[in-house]
Amino acid sequence: MMISFCMLVVALLGIIVLFAKLTDEKKINNKLYKGFKILCLLLTVHVIVLLLQILALSFEVNINPIYFDYIVYIIGAFLPVVMFIISLDTSGVKYDNRIIKWICIIPAISLLVLWTNNYHHLFYKEYSININEAKYGMYMYIHILYSYLLLAMSDIILIRSSIKKSGFISIQTGLIIVGAVAPLLPNVLGSLKIVPMSIYVTPMMFTVTTICFYISIFKLKALNVIPVATKTIMNSMTDAFIVISKDGTIADINKTCIEKFAPLMQLKQNDNLYEKLKGRKTVKLSDIKAFVDEAMSKKETVTKEYHIEKGEYNRYFEIDIQPIKAKSGSEYVASLLLIKDVTQAKRDMEIITKNENLVILGELAGGVAHDINTPIAAIKNGIMMLKDAGLTDNEKMLLTRMDSCADKIINLVNSMRNQIRNIGSDEKSEFSISSVINDTLMIVHNETMKKGIKINLNIKEDINIVGNATKLGQVITNLVMNAIQAYEDKPGMIDIDLYKSEKNEAVITVEDYAGGIPESIRPHIFKNILTTKGVSGTGFGLYLAYSVIKGAFGGDMYFETKTGKGTKFVINLPL
Repeated sequence: MMISFCMLVVALLGIIVLFAKLTDEKKINNKLYKGFKILCLLLTVHVIVLLLQILALSFEVNINPIYFDYIVYIIGAFLPVVMFIISLDTSGVKYDNRIIKWICIIPAISLLVLWTNNYHHLFYKEYSININEAKYGMYMYIHILYSYLLLAMSDIILIRSSIKKSGFISIQTGLIIVGAVAPLLPNVLGSLKIVPMSIYVTPMMFTVTTICFYISIFKLKALNVIPVATKTIMNSMTDAFIVISKDGTIADINKTCIEKFAPLMQLKQNDNLYEKLKGRKTVKLSDIKAFVDEAMSKKETVTKEYHIEKGEYNRYFEIDIQPIKAKSGSEYVASLLLIKDVTQAKRDMEIITKNENLVILGELAGGVAHDINTPIAAIKNGIMMLKDAGLTDNEKMLLTRMDSCADKIINLVNSMRNQIRNIGSDEKSEFSISSVINDTLMIVHNETMKKGIKINLNIKEDINIVGNATKLGQVITNLVMNAIQAYEDKPGMIDIDLYKSEKNEAVITVEDYAGGIPESIRPHIFKNILTTKGVSGTGFGLYLAYSVIKGAFGGDMYFETKTGKGTKFVINLPL
């Protein structure tokens, strides 16, 4: 009896420590934590009542021992129910709350039968604290069978979920199996009277179960996520890396991620990312959670860009949110957030964009300016010579007006050159897309005439949009110039269309029929700085054009190409 008393005291201390741990972890207040707290409270009452029973028996207090069981079974009858509900919550199985009422019917009946046992002996024919000495009534077998069935179902759900998500050979699954067997095996052996056993074994074994499950589920995250990489690999990555379970718990995080966000917040494994982000204006929790849910629902990677600015902290990040599938089956159990710091690339892009603007439009403007200024200069020289040719006053007045008109033309050309200096401006205004396209065609007119390129313009609807007209002009100019150069000095045709889509987007297409883009280059379009023009090409055009459409207009850009036929570039601009 003394050994049982000591073991129950140890079990009670273990339950109290475990409850304190669960209470201390305030950052997560979900159903699973509440379920484990309820389980700990039930076990605490169970053990305390049994300790009182042992004391009563030891000091020969005149109380029938079965009366303690009347209280103990209030807890014991519902322990399997609590375990079953915990297994459902832990494994993410969706269930109707009405199921709880139904599975509580048998335990409730068991209590009524036990409390009225003196009248019918359906629960106990003879009561004893030693399981192998007790004689059971007919209903006791129903109660035992139902309790074991619930426990077995709970164990199967937990073990299957752990194997599916953590693998069969893992510490997590091992602890789940030990916890599952702990209360079942001794009780079965005792009930079948194979091994002599007292009723005090049950709460001890349930304590072992609870502790094993707690370590496996909460500390080792057995049922949250597949272990995707070792710490060594993760910490050697230059990009920030974080894995979160469905409720936002950080299952894995690398050193880069911890250091990258240290000025904003302290992140570590087992923290809840959503709780950490609550109330922070720099990163909106609703955005992150919405994108994670989007990746989960689509079952594909979602890429988003964030600009985080707080005091001296000013960084740009590109986040790939990738859902993680369970080891077997089709369930997605977690999300991988791969966070790339693109701050330097952003700053470099701004510099490159400004330089590229000057390169592209500077070359075109230079050609136009040369074509205009050369004949105008000849006219002005002729006017200067005629002024000294002994003309009448009326003739001299006419020459002066002609000279003034020539100056105006020169000023217009110079104004176009001066505009190039302001191309890097981020000033936004409402403008007509068709006017930008027409300006572009005027600029490239010299090129198209020289190379025999015919441009077909089809504006189905004139559309106004708010943004930077110069930047959009740069993108369209780049696409048209690429289409011209695709013909390699041969005559050809380019179709340019403008229309409004059903999604309320302005759609601009530039299509050539010059044979299509080589297959080896297609995967790198928009993603890399590349050129197929040798030393004569900058390689920045499409890379920058895509960045401008995405960044400056919040739109999208893609291409369709067929070998031997041609290529169409499509720009979608939200209105």
